[in-house]
Amino acid sequence: MQIKKTENRESAMSHTAEKTGCLFDAFCRILSKEREALQLVETHLASHRDAIQNAGRILGQCRDDGDRHGRLVVSGVGKAGIIGRKVAATFSSTGISATFLHPVEALHGDLGFVRPCDTGLLFSYSGETIEVVRLAGEMRRTGCSLVSVTKSRDSSLGVLCDSSIEIGHVDEACSVGLAPSSSTTAMLAIGDALALGVAQSNGFSEQEFAKYHPAGSLGLRTRSVAAEMRTGVRMVCILPETPIREVLELVSQAKTGAAVLQDHTGKLYGIFTDGDLRRALLVGGSVLRQPVALFATAPCRAIRQTQSLSDAVRLFSQTGVDDLPVVSDEGTVVGLLVLKDIAKF
Repeated sequence: MQIKKTENRESAMSHTAEKTGCLFDAFCRILSKEREALQLVETHLASHRDAIQNAGRILGQCRDDGDRHGRLVVSGVGKAGIIGRKVAATFSSTGISATFLHPVEALHGDLGFVRPCDTGLLFSYSGETIEVVRLAGEMRRTGCSLVSVTKSRDSSLGVLCDSSIEIGHVDEACSVGLAPSSSTTAMLAIGDALALGVAQSNGFSEQEFAKYHPAGSLGLRTRSVAAEMRTGVRMVCILPETPIREVLELVSQAKTGAAVLQDHTGKLYGIFTDGDLRRALLVGGSVLRQPVALFATAPCRAIRQTQSLSDAVRLFSQTGVDDLPVVSDEGTVVGLLVLKDIAKF
């Protein structure tokens, strides 16, 4: 009886391993098919230069540069609609005023959002999706310029648009050839290429990118230390011979937790923090009359004003400090960076 149970267990384990192997094989095959599909689309589009140039010109008119340009209205149904949402977000983050509009909701009242000066970017692989085709017709009657991403420029959607990016026939990667996979991958790649290509043509800069990405890891990478450091009355900068009592008064007035020490030429000497104060008080005696340099951390770590907040976070983590003096390339004190000030990122 025990032998039979062991055989059954081994058989089940073997079957599971076989299924896992089949899944991995399918996984690799699907990745390969989607890669091949992108290569085929790239080859197909090589002969559609004029359509792509025209699409880029139309989409580039929505640039958010202070002029009264229209917005970019992106739409699609189902998986193509999900791709459209992502592409709209990419355009928005690269200087184009873009939003996603669901075609069904548009046909039931939300079309009032669309203005004649707006531009439509419509996604439909077949080019025959009823709701998207109807939306294209309504937007054209409103006076909008239209760009589509579809299988054929001769589709119902393609012929309604000023420019149609023609994907061509794409074999879906799924085993039954039906689930949108390779086609949506192609649409996403084309959407990204349009958005990033337009951004490059418009001269979209790193400074503009930082403006649209103030938070998260991208915000840290694109914002400089100089943008967030404390200066003026928000920081305390003192000479090494300043008495500790005077330093405490200045720190309290500035509502900060550290004082930066600089020499008579303005070069960084050290830093005096709450931790340094605690260690000084443990010494006993009349420490409040002593020069701050006796108990300050000197020399100390600093960061240049031209470095990124990402660099600062890394330095804060490495050193375990909460305050970093900020210096110029010449070593002159120009500010103080406080960890809690950049925690909002």
